[in-house]
Amino acid sequence: MQTGDGLLARIVANEPVSVEKLCSLCDASEAYGNGIVEITQRGSLQIRGLTTASAPRFAGIIEILGLDTGSRPLLLTSPLLGIDAGEAFDSTALLAQLKVAFRPDRPDFQGLGAKVSVLLDGGGSLHLDAVPADIRLEATSNYLFKLSLAGDAASAAFVGYVSMNRVVASLEDLLRLLADRGPGARAKDLVAGLSLSAAPAITRPPCDPIGAYPLKDGTFASGFALSFGHTTAAALKRFAKSAADQGVRGLRPVPGRALLAIGSSLAGAEILRESAAKEGFIVDVTDARRHVIACAGAPACASARLPTRELAPDVARAARPLVGTPHVVHLSGCGKGCAHPGPAAVTIVGPDLVVVNGRAGDAASSTVSSAGLVADIERLCNTIQHG
Repeated sequence: MQTGDGLLARIVANEPVSVEKLCSLCDASEAYGNGIVEITQRGSLQIRGLTTASAPRFAGIIEILGLDTGSRPLLLTSPLLGIDAGEAFDSTALLAQLKVAFRPDRPDFQGLGAKVSVLLDGGGSLHLDAVPADIRLEATSNYLFKLSLAGDAASAAFVGYVSMNRVVASLEDLLRLLADRGPGARAKDLVAGLSLSAAPAITRPPCDPIGAYPLKDGTFASGFALSFGHTTAAALKRFAKSAADQGVRGLRPVPGRALLAIGSSLAGAEILRESAAKEGFIVDVTDARRHVIACAGAPACASARLPTRELAPDVARAARPLVGTPHVVHLSGCGKGCAHPGPAAVTIVGPDLVVVNGRAGDAASSTVSSAGLVADIERLCNTIQHG
């Protein structure tokens, strides 16, 4: 993808990436890109600053490392699939079957749009209820998967329950229906033509990847978030090496612009917390930076008219009243709102538009000067906190 600072590569990790592979990826980011590494809201890794000359060489490294740049359909899996101590059963065998079924040379899937996604949620501590997808599979306690379409756990249309041995065939049928409709089709188009019943009301509390989570083998997964979703390859490599010193066997980028270090002791998890903090990562769920979403902004993005990441630290300090609430401030370089398609309590759209309780593309309620931007955000956040 072309951006303001060159080409961008996106890597989808459905399983932990070994420390060695992640360090090699960081080296490649510096050698062939500009050394900026991002984790998206959906948990994909992004490498920035590639050029038309360096991108093929970078792609060769990715192929050697065996990393996935995205299947069609895009396959999303819960962060601790198969290793979470809280899972009802192990879904990794199904994941292997889906990877085979979603091979890129399938002629019956060629009509699928690039954004069509299938989500596999194995349950456990870190679920994917807040992540939207075209097709959702959620493991239940009796070896059945809840199948739903077009949305997150709360909004998706319930189709029914599918047994383990029928999941792949059911998904193939749905994906063929989408492929036959052409690359612009999404699951919401299927829902419009179906008579579906209401989904059973099963509510799970929100989850956050930051923290320490017990695994089936007695070790822990330690979660940290990247500050505003980005870091440098050098910082990420230093952290990966620190993780290896604590026995971590792999790292996985996960939804929420976060990173899980998998396989340490509980004492090691605390040491990793200190290492992550030194690199500027977010180690506390009450950190105000968790309430600010900033796109790449100017000058990294050619469409942006706001230096979002330059402003983000000051905006985070102004957003402290939002800590403990579900509200966020969205800094969007333009009206596309790539970093946060949903509504936000406050959205600043470059260069000077303010949207309250809406999306980047919604009508602005006011404008703001660059000099008064942070003060106005603080005032709005205080207003939101007090009702």
